[in-house]
Amino acid sequence: MRTKILLACLVLLAAACQPTKKKEESVSAPEKLTVPTLTKTWETVSTLKTPESVIYDEFRDVLYVSNISAVPPTAKDNDGFISILSTEGEIIEREWVSEISAPKGMGILDSSLFVTNIDEIVEIDIPSGVIIARYPIEGGAFLNDISISKGEEVFISDTGTNTIHVLNNDEVKTWLNDTTLVGPNGLLHQGSHLMVASYFGDEFSRIDINTKMKEVISDSIPGGDGIVAYEDHYFVSNWNGEVHFVDNFGNRTLVLDTKAEELNAADICYIPEKRLLLIPTFFGNTVAAYEVK
Repeated sequence: MRTKILLACLVLLAAACQPTKKKEESVSAPEKLTVPTLTKTWETVSTLKTPESVIYDEFRDVLYVSNISAVPPTAKDNDGFISILSTEGEIIEREWVSEISAPKGMGILDSSLFVTNIDEIVEIDIPSGVIIARYPIEGGAFLNDISISKGEEVFISDTGTNTIHVLNNDEVKTWLNDTTLVGPNGLLHQGSHLMVASYFGDEFSRIDINTKMKEVISDSIPGGDGIVAYEDHYFVSNWNGEVHFVDNFGNRTLVLDTKAEELNAADICYIPEKRLLLIPTFFGNTVAAYEVK
């Protein structure tokens, strides 16, 4: 009897000493991102003249639109101008600032509006609407977009020379010259890196600010034009008339296509607090606003 009891105790002791299996933790698959949709809310009357870029002035709650006017967009014909619009699409002042040949990308720093103009950067004093400085870029061929860093550096793309310049303390320097940029157009500065959309290629890329190493995020956006941040993701336009949503994993979805209407999609602007995506239609001579849902 004692033997049986002893054997039973040994069995129980051995079972207690066996390592227990750790309960497997359930790992849920990453939540699928919801692709935003665009619904048109307004469009200006078609009295603009080849609008290329639109930017939001948060302090004054207005929009500025660059108008190339007559083409080609490299002609030094001095017929370009900047318009002021309300955020409801009313043209407040059609020719607010003139004496510019082919204004394209824009950026706001303090009370100044910086605008590309073929081979120079034009600085406009916003309160007075007066051009207060011009910064010529030697060798500039097709200055296009502008993006301003938190450190107040003005980055400028030159689509014609595969170059990105930087304006800082009234001095222009070449930041990067690289044929693999394939016609850099749209720029978006984001702290440690610079997002770039190529016009002659189909690449949407990220460039490290410190190392200047380029990483291709998407390679299927031909004619790349404007870039805006949308939460942790991006909207990227191409001049042909498309807007793409690119998530932070590099997945791309076409969310707007106006090619059948023969409307371009140039340098876009997004106003998060109003959930409005603004699109200059270039030869359509309007700016269209879309609610982002």
